[in-house]
Amino acid sequence: MKKGKVTTINEKGVTMENYREKLQKQLGELDSLIEVANKRLKKANTSENLSFVVSKSHGCDQYYFYNRENKKRIYVKEKNVDSLRKIAQRDYDKAIIRKLNSMRSSLSGFIDKYNPNEIDEIYLRMADARKKLVIPIIEPDDLFVKKWKKVQYDPMPYSEEVKLISDKGVRVRSKSELIIANQLERLGIPYRYEYPLGLNGRTVRPDFICLNIRTRQEFVWEHFGMMDNIAYANKNVAKIQEYESAGYYSGINMIMTFETSQNPLSSDYVKRTIETYLC
Repeated sequence: MKKGKVTTINEKGVTMENYREKLQKQLGELDSLIEVANKRLKKANTSENLSFVVSKSHGCDQYYFYNRENKKRIYVKEKNVDSLRKIAQRDYDKAIIRKLNSMRSSLSGFIDKYNPNEIDEIYLRMADARKKLVIPIIEPDDLFVKKWKKVQYDPMPYSEEVKLISDKGVRVRSKSELIIANQLERLGIPYRYEYPLGLNGRTVRPDFICLNIRTRQEFVWEHFGMMDNIAYANKNVAKIQEYESAGYYSGINMIMTFETSQNPLSSDYVKRTIETYLC
């Protein structure tokens, strides 16, 4: 086969997040609303034959009870307003229950057919010979991660006195960074250590840049290890503000961890942090 330039269909790295868990959660929310509305309806204690109509008189609302059997209307006096409210609430709850049940039925049917993973499976089930000829609309996770890991960059120089090596051979500068690196590796989270990042016109080297494989979102991770040192704390408050001015916010696209001499970083805390943002 003649080799030539291949135009990538998915040049912008388009992905499709799997919303199944969120949809299942919303299905549960609909069930809860239906249960609440049904309980309220059971407490209505109003005759099904009795409804009401509204008319205007001199710009004011006037309410009339309406009997569906004999078609008669009776003006609602002030002392009967509570009964009117019960009928209005009953009619509202009936309408809400119909709508909620309709939404639940539609959502349940959609969830049954919804599986974004099938998009990847079309490519993954192809013979290797065919895979060579096509560009998948969404790059499978393993290929995406492989490319992400292959990015080359020059590491920062190390002091020969510091010999802290992660389980997979990444050299770091502190015991806390070693805890973070080892937990990332154990949980299968791809990361780049001290990768150069453009920030407000200059280049910085955050401790880690991590990849959430599921969402394909990158997170900057900075660890601040001596927060009981006033000079260190002041310096890094300014650093955090600089990140924020460049669009990096904790919990959105950035992870920040802290420690003091009295409150050291723990492996359990790092593990929970990774599971919250990167899994």
